[in-house]
Amino acid sequence: MRVPIFGVTAPQPWAWSLQVRNAPVLNLYRAPPTDVMGAYVAVCAAAEYVPELKGWMASPSGPGVSAPPADELPTCAVVAVARVAAVSLWPDSSRQSRWYVGPAGVWLEDVVALPEPVACEPGPADTLWEVPAQVLARVRLAFGSLVGEDQARWEAYEALAARSGGRAPASLKDRVLRKCTCRRAMTPCRTCRVWRCTAPECPPHTCAMGVSP
Repeated sequence: MRVPIFGVTAPQPWAWSLQVRNAPVLNLYRAPPTDVMGAYVAVCAAAEYVPELKGWMASPSGPGVSAPPADELPTCAVVAVARVAAVSLWPDSSRQSRWYVGPAGVWLEDVVALPEPVACEPGPADTLWEVPAQVLARVRLAFGSLVGEDQARWEAYEALAARSGGRAPASLKDRVLRKCTCRRAMTPCRTCRVWRCTAPECPPHTCAMGVSP
C-alpha cells in the first residue's frame, strides 16, 4: 500500500526554505486531517513571490536566512517531497522555532528536493489538498528515483565493506568510505585506529601502538 502524498502550498521564498531544509515547518490556517501523521507532502511553490518574507527571513527577528531573488526561484511547481513528523496548533506546541507562527504547523522531516520542479497549479494555501493524478505520477516517479539511488549507493557501500572484512560503522563520520591506492575499501585498525588495507598485494599494516620508541 502506497503512503499518501498530499499537496501543500507555500509562497516563495518559503517553499525554497522548505526545499533546502532551512524551515522545519509549514504554517497553515486550518489543521490538517488527523491521519496525516507519517504521510508525505508535495511542497508546491505558489504563484507569488513575497518580498516581505525575504526581508523577514534575513532580519534579526527572523531566522537569519538570505533567500534567493524572485527570478531564481520557480513558482507554480512542486519542488520537494517531505514526511509529516508532527502537527502543532498555536499556541500549544512542544516544538519551538522562529519559523513557526501558526495557527497550524506541519513539521517536516526527510525532505527530498526534486531534481527538477514539477509544474502544478497550486491548491488552497490554508490546508492540505489533493494533488492532480498526472502531477502526482510525475512527483512519485522523481521522488522514487532519488530514494532508489540513495538506497542503491548505501547497499553498494555495505557490500563493499562486507567484502573488505569491515564491520558496520558506528557513526555517520565512520561511514565515510576510504579507499586504498589499489581501490579496495580500507578499515580502521582495532588497536591504533589507523586506516589499513587488507588486500594481500598491499604492504602489511604495522600497528603504531605496538612499536616501541
